[in-house]
Amino acid sequence: MSAAWRRARADLWPLLVTAAVVALMVGLTDAVPRLLVRQADAAVRAAVADADPAADVVVTSRYGAGTSDRTAGARDTTTGVDDVARRLDDTLPPSLRAVLGPPVASASGPDLRVSTPALPTGGLLRLAYLWAGEEPSVRWVQGGPPGGAGPDLTVPVGLSRAVAETLGAQAGDILEARTADGGVVSVLVTGVFEAADPGDRTWTALPEILQPRAYGTSTRTTVVGGLLSAQSLPVARAALEPDGVTRTFRLPVDAGHLDHARSGDVLRQVAALEASPDQLLVPGPDVRVASRLDLLLTDARGRVDATRTQAAVVLTGLAVGAGLVLLVAADLLARRRSAALRTVRARGTSLAGVALGTAAETAVVVGAATAAGLALGGLAVPGAVTWPWVLAVVAVALVAPPACATATARRADPRRAPTERQHRRLARRVRTVRRVSVEAAVAVVAAAATVALRRRGVVTLSGPADLLLAAAPALVAAASALLLWRAVPPLLGTALHAARRSRTAGPLLALARARTTSAVLPFVTLVVLSTLVTLCAALAGTARAGQTDGSWDAVGADVVVRTDSPSASLQDVADALSDAAGVDAVAVGRVQGRSQLFGVRGVDTVRVLAVDPGPYGALLARTPSGSPAQLAELADASDPARAGAGPLPALVPAELLGSTPSLRWADVTIELQPVGEAPDLPAPATDDRAAAPVVVVDRATLTAVAAAAGSAPDAATAVTAPDTVWAVGPRAPAVARDAAATAGADVLSRERWLADRRADPLASGLLALVVLAAVAGTALAATVVVLDAAASAPDRARALATARVLGLRGRDAARVGLGELLPPPLVSAAGGVVVGSVLVGGLAGPLALRLVTGQVADPAVVLPPWVLLPLGVLAATVLVVVVVESSARRRERLGQVLRVR
Repeated sequence: MSAAWRRARADLWPLLVTAAVVALMVGLTDAVPRLLVRQADAAVRAAVADADPAADVVVTSRYGAGTSDRTAGARDTTTGVDDVARRLDDTLPPSLRAVLGPPVASASGPDLRVSTPALPTGGLLRLAYLWAGEEPSVRWVQGGPPGGAGPDLTVPVGLSRAVAETLGAQAGDILEARTADGGVVSVLVTGVFEAADPGDRTWTALPEILQPRAYGTSTRTTVVGGLLSAQSLPVARAALEPDGVTRTFRLPVDAGHLDHARSGDVLRQVAALEASPDQLLVPGPDVRVASRLDLLLTDARGRVDATRTQAAVVLTGLAVGAGLVLLVAADLLARRRSAALRTVRARGTSLAGVALGTAAETAVVVGAATAAGLALGGLAVPGAVTWPWVLAVVAVALVAPPACATATARRADPRRAPTERQHRRLARRVRTVRRVSVEAAVAVVAAAATVALRRRGVVTLSGPADLLLAAAPALVAAASALLLWRAVPPLLGTALHAARRSRTAGPLLALARARTTSAVLPFVTLVVLSTLVTLCAALAGTARAGQTDGSWDAVGADVVVRTDSPSASLQDVADALSDAAGVDAVAVGRVQGRSQLFGVRGVDTVRVLAVDPGPYGALLARTPSGSPAQLAELADASDPARAGAGPLPALVPAELLGSTPSLRWADVTIELQPVGEAPDLPAPATDDRAAAPVVVVDRATLTAVAAAAGSAPDAATAVTAPDTVWAVGPRAPAVARDAAATAGADVLSRERWLADRRADPLASGLLALVVLAAVAGTALAATVVVLDAAASAPDRARALATARVLGLRGRDAARVGLGELLPPPLVSAAGGVVVGSVLVGGLAGPLALRLVTGQVADPAVVLPPWVLLPLGVLAATVLVVVVVESSARRRERLGQVLRVR
């Protein structure tokens, strides 16, 4: 026991290095998977919580024609609506029951046209009964709640104060409403109410019951609602036949109860309900289930799988590098104990005994380091230990020292050397074949993994890419390192040949020492770690730059103002932006997601962008995308003032050039005249953009052509009314918010989009992991340099001491040491930088970085300046090692150093 302790004290610092590497990697491999799970849960919850429109599960059921009874009382409503809503939760699958809240039930009829003196242009009236555990709580300011059938078969309803003021109605008034087929429905206003809690979720079923809303273009349509009671719903059903009344049960999704692990079951159950809604046991002839939850979860899970595999690529590379560092440390430890190992072998200790003794010492060191790493990982990210990754690191740390010690002891055994030249040549060939076989195997596996990763990407039909694909960059780095190692001796030989012509002995001695002391394992380790650091730097730089480009792609300007439906009021917003200081350019347009296209085989729908080419081109000129020349061609070919019919000049996709397509726009069919290829314009990453080609037309010319094709002038202007305004300039976002407040439009600034994207849990977590891996990889690379220098330090000290006896000055001795140690790290770091830069260029697409950046296409690779970090750190480490060794040599006595031992 005392001998083992003395041996450990003599080799304390290599053991401490091993312990530090093990603790670091155990902490990372323990904490990072848990952190990824938390980020995945946060991403799934954010995707559902921020969904617009909401991801609620909506169940609809019609009563059916001929099933109404106007004399039925409140019991009919309770049975057909309230009781169905109460039972709905019991019929849901358990996985959905845990994430869906209590339903908000409503029974509403079709839109009715209504006109009053206060609303002479007319509006739409929607009658509805609402229930969410009970009818909504209201306070009647006039009259009272609606009861049963009114006089002359009128339908009793209650109106909110805001709706009553819009219609100019009060308690006791009778409103005449018309159905779509011209039928008349008499509506009796029994009272006017105020909501006790306007924020009650019951009102979310039909918000227009509380507050009127308006939509439309040049002609605004006002939508109002009337509140039915349990007693008046049967009357409304009878009055509204044959159109009937539709029951709607809206089940809100509680995002707080969602997580990534259960999202797969939730997704499948929602899809199953949409396909087979009968299992809900909702009465009615036409039961349907609709929800965006399955689409949102599919998208979120795809992003999570991609991010996890991106993280696995980084973490696997770091684990491989750390494993190689442990091998280097174990090899150094075995070298330092080579004399002791020869002694114990000479005394009869078996190789198994050597391995067992080293394993016992290693187990103590690794056990303590593992405990420390688990404590750090648990402190950083509390949770259950992720044993698979941790055990992989611990296994390498436990096996490496005994293996290296056993190999060193075995080499100490006396061996018979063949005396015949033929046998010696055969032995050399065997060693060469073994070496080449290993290198070829590594290269083949690396090539296969890389090809598979490029073909499959980070996400496959069965889930995230497997561990072999995640290890592809590390395997490529190892194969490149072995190939590059073969180039080191010729390079040093060439440098040595040139050094022989030097008038001083320093360069010759340095290169001669470098040629004899270079080792393959530290070199390969440095290449792998340098590749990892470069890859991480390039990934971080590409992601940050891609997010900025994605903000321009998604917004198209510094700010964009949009409305749900086209509105002429957006022109007022554009005018306010144009007149404001700090706004450089403004453009107005109409974006039609899907329009029918005729006359071209294989293309049925297109995405139409109707803009004013001049202002839009001037705006794009102030963005990174620049103004495409095709917009000028479109402006020259367009004629907004023409009055006759004719084809509409358009920029079309390349596959439509040379054809004569026709576009269905509103109620007319317009023939297109392709005048050029549609440029790649900024647009958000939507399904419409991904699926449909883009057609760009002049908005004013479109209005003229639509009018000539048969639309009334007012209708032609209405169908080309804008729904989007873009603006660039330092004050554009602030001005847009103020101007859009009166138009009821949505405002999205590029800075807001970029901030949201960078705050995304998946994107921010991945970038943090990449930076952490780069820092850890750099620290491990510096550790390898120190370990490699320590392995050759005794021989170097004796060689430099001899050279000093022969007249070499101390300063020149330091330069010789620097020349000996510097070439391999510099060559390996430079090779790693090149390999990492090439890798990120080939893997940016397969790694799906576009999911991190928010771009439609794969981002362009950006190499930040700190990709050269390995070169600088390794050179600085070598310099520090040389300075430390030179300081130690100043205290040496040459006689003591040169004494024969």
